[in-house]
Amino acid sequence: MVVEDCIESTEVTLLAVFPAVSVLRALKICQSLHAYGEKRGFNASDIRVTNSLLDSYAKCGCIESALRLYEEISVERKNLVSWTSMISGFEKRGMGKQAVEYFSSMDQVGLRPNRVTLLSIFDAWRGLIDEGLNFFGKMVDEYEIALDIKHYGCLIDMLGRAGRLEEAENMALEVPSNIVNVVIWRTLLGACSFHGNVEMGERVTKKILEMERGYGGDYVLMSNIFAGVEGA
Repeated sequence: MVVEDCIESTEVTLLAVFPAVSVLRALKICQSLHAYGEKRGFNASDIRVTNSLLDSYAKCGCIESALRLYEEISVERKNLVSWTSMISGFEKRGMGKQAVEYFSSMDQVGLRPNRVTLLSIFDAWRGLIDEGLNFFGKMVDEYEIALDIKHYGCLIDMLGRAGRLEEAENMALEVPSNIVNVVIWRTLLGACSFHGNVEMGERVTKKILEMERGYGGDYVLMSNIFAGVEGA
């Protein structure tokens, strides 16, 4: 469009292209769009373009470029999307400590997180179970954000991986009926299989079958649990 037809793009054009760049992890194209945005003045005039560029750099695996761009954004221009993009970028690169630090800084400047921000932070808390659970309480009590299936799934997976299966089961039972999903219980069944908990695995399988029948993977997981115990 730009080269062959000599049609100048707008900010909206770039916003439409960035998601494709992120999916393809096309870093060179991301860098080209960065240069084009600078030339046209979009990066300086439209925070949406800057945030999308930042997010694309992070998703392309170039957290250094994302961080440099983030630091170039003035305090006045930074918004929740700017902070969330960096927090999510750190989390996806396994930089949980930096993600938590940035979240704390965001909190200090008075920006309230949204569901996307909190989901990224939950992922960053993996391995720090008690801290994650404390944050879960803060999320509900202080931020007054209604949890969705992804938040519960992340917490249950976190507890399950750590072997805290009873806590994970209790949390699954506490999921509100309006958002309960079979995926929650399959996540817990996977943890039961990993840790060889036959008794809980049977309960969870029964719960799954009450909600949805005909998925062979559930039977395979339960079979693996029994096989693991018999081979021990």
